[in-house]
Amino acid sequence: MKEKQVDTPNPAARAVLKEKFGFDGFRPGQERLVSSVLAGRDTLGVLPTGGGKTLCYQLPAFMMSGLVVVVSPLISLMQDQVDRARRLGLRAASLTSQDAKDAQKRSERAIADGALDLLFCSPERLEARRLRGLLASSPVSLITIDEAHCISEWGHEFRPAFRRIMGLREIVPAPVLAVTATATPAVRDDITRVLGMTDPLRVVTSFDRPNIRWLVARQRTGRERIRAMVKLIRRAPLECAQRALIVYAPTRRLVVSVRRALASQGVIGEAYHAALPSEERQTVQQRFMSGQSNVVIATCAFGMGIDRGDVWAVFHYAFPGSLESYYQEAGRAGRDGAESLALGFVHRDDWKVPEAFLQRSYPAPRDIRALLGKIQARGGAARFPSSGALIGLGSANVPHLKWLMRSGALRLHPALGEWIDSWPDGEAEGPPAVDGPVFTLTGRPPNLGPLVAARQQAGDRLRAMQRYSGRRGCRRMALLRYLGEVPGRRSCGSCDRCERGRGLLT
Repeated sequence: MKEKQVDTPNPAARAVLKEKFGFDGFRPGQERLVSSVLAGRDTLGVLPTGGGKTLCYQLPAFMMSGLVVVVSPLISLMQDQVDRARRLGLRAASLTSQDAKDAQKRSERAIADGALDLLFCSPERLEARRLRGLLASSPVSLITIDEAHCISEWGHEFRPAFRRIMGLREIVPAPVLAVTATATPAVRDDITRVLGMTDPLRVVTSFDRPNIRWLVARQRTGRERIRAMVKLIRRAPLECAQRALIVYAPTRRLVVSVRRALASQGVIGEAYHAALPSEERQTVQQRFMSGQSNVVIATCAFGMGIDRGDVWAVFHYAFPGSLESYYQEAGRAGRDGAESLALGFVHRDDWKVPEAFLQRSYPAPRDIRALLGKIQARGGAARFPSSGALIGLGSANVPHLKWLMRSGALRLHPALGEWIDSWPDGEAEGPPAVDGPVFTLTGRPPNLGPLVAARQQAGDRLRAMQRYSGRRGCRRMALLRYLGEVPGRRSCGSCDRCERGRGLLT
């Protein structure tokens, strides 16, 4: 399907853009998205990482008379989103299972009283009967789906509750805005279909980031990779010393190891991974975002919401399991438009880690059935001890519980259903305390067809990542083609393949 592109100036929106945000003009695609939303039309926006998706629902929140509901995938980032909206002058709140009971009650009263402009919630919380009742009786002007690729079975973080958002549209007659940075053509079609969009405007801007140089280096040992990173840092222009650097590593152990190795060479950075206490993670993120620290070594947990503009380089100690994830993480470089680098290291042994993550996130059906049998043998109901263990099974079984819940064989306590379905792989946060059984058996046989399909799709994404890292042609053109964009040329002149030995690593 050819994407519709309508570019009509909107003087009223431009006035609000200047007054509330201090910007003289919109970024590519933003004005079309905002104008469509203000006209009450269903809208899909696919803007690159750093393309300004958040503004596309914040600005309408100033101009619409009702409530803008924002469905966001990560509970851990909602308070930051709320704080940013409040600093702009919007009345904003979140409603999640991680909020204190009194905070939840205050948010519910604000909804009922019409005292909110923006409400952030997870797709799982959106299914709660109480919240749906409040929204049904409130003037909701827009439903925004952030990170909308999560809707799609073809996406790289499948969340079933995202696919049930359409049920809200039956009781809340508001237009929908779906925004994401990484959606292939198949995912875009799935998003519009699952949300029941009517004649949606699709705004798909170019995924190309001309100021980023895409580099891949074949280094086998950690020592070689550290040496290469330090060499690049020392060769970088002087102004890069005041700019930021992100180094991604696939595991917590490697984050600690890489941080120590860089520090031994004079590159001092802070570690960020999900096993750190939440207060420490928040401190690291706040120091980085404020400019107090300029170097962070992190797992993929350091992700959504990181929009510092002056990142001069993103190094991947090893590649993630999909090109979508790589594009999002590497795309945190150069949001200020300055020249920047995206460098990934690779060796055939590296793929053991993403393959293990794949097996963990999408367990073999026989393992799911084995866990179900264990639960059945122990009476079919259980409580979480304070440690978060499940009848002797650790947090590694959370993905298994996810798929048992999705299969229809298991019913979880509502608060735990929200926690488990929104639990990112590798997160260390324990479950919320609940009264009564954690889960009960439904008696229905598990439907594991979606799991089989998801395992296949995850394997396909990993193979695409492997092809990118080993290909002989232009890196930039390969990325664009994967994301559904037809490049107008065959080479870019600024990736390691096009530079032909004249790159920074020589």
